[in-house]
Amino acid sequence: MNLSRRTLIAATAATATLPATAAPRRSMRRIATEEGFSTPELIDAIDAYMATRGDEEPGLKAMIGGGKYPRWPRLLDPEVRLKDMARSGVDMQVIMVNSPGVQIFDPAQGTELARSINDRALSWMRRWPDKFAPLAAIAPQAPARAAQELERTVRAGLKGAVVNSHTKGRYLDERDYWPIFEAAQALDVPIYIHPRDPAPPALPAYAARGLEGAVWGYAAETSLHVLRLIMAGVFDAFPRLRIVIGHNGEAIPFYLDRIDNRYRVMHGGGLGPLKRSPATVFRENFWITTSGTNWSPAVRSCQEILGADRVLFAVDYPFEDEDDAVAKAAAIPMSRADAALFFHRNAERVFKLKP
Repeated sequence: MNLSRRTLIAATAATATLPATAAPRRSMRRIATEEGFSTPELIDAIDAYMATRGDEEPGLKAMIGGGKYPRWPRLLDPEVRLKDMARSGVDMQVIMVNSPGVQIFDPAQGTELARSINDRALSWMRRWPDKFAPLAAIAPQAPARAAQELERTVRAGLKGAVVNSHTKGRYLDERDYWPIFEAAQALDVPIYIHPRDPAPPALPAYAARGLEGAVWGYAAETSLHVLRLIMAGVFDAFPRLRIVIGHNGEAIPFYLDRIDNRYRVMHGGGLGPLKRSPATVFRENFWITTSGTNWSPAVRSCQEILGADRVLFAVDYPFEDEDDAVAKAAAIPMSRADAALFFHRNAERVFKLKP
């Protein structure tokens, strides 16, 4: 989610002025796999929280500039979203509550809000089953209840869960949170780790130069979270756990060789406490999407590094221009077989969507 002040202004303007251009011609299904949505109840709760406790969330306070959380029709209104999809040529969206989700609230309120968000997402999915594939909102601050909510919603038809990176500066590698991984592995559904602003202790170093948002802070925050999971042995404990991250892997694919090399040096040339090397874990337990990063050299590099079966098309709606993202993605040179994997087959497999 690119929730900088500049993006807020641009996206708000785009809501009113985007031209009704024709969808690009194509001959295969397009599933976009990191698409944000919200509910009025969540935005009301965020506004109320920030009005009284905003200093506890300095990153979010910086992102919204001390104002209220934006109520864009594209976040809240499925009819507006469906029109955008029809125009741009996106056939289906994997939707997820946008940052910070419910993770700023106390455990009871976060759990209650997650349930209401998921019920709204289920209503969208049931009305438009060929258009929306939601991921569950969960409250990691209440791990056991988060695992229960994940089970409830997956049984009802949702496709996994989203976690908006840190929760009050805490990360999912801490064992308190592992019931969430246990549930996801047992249910055989992925967890999407989505960016948010860096944790409060690290935030000033980014904010001093305007780097706390999508320009760099989001990727740095999420890649840190991912590497913490790997180094903590989460995937030794849960070898079938599936994690999805966006933005071409938050730059991790481009650094995999370095990560493995230095990790082995740290452990005398061996694997240390891990059963598999960090790069092996990433290649076997992670999938990446191209949200906000449909740049041909980067996408093709990720396909080469990870394999074409690990890279999924995404837009990052409504924080990116959907028409531009689709046009860029459609122009990436790749074989028809790889394009089918990229645009729909990988998503169908990872999120268990009907082909």
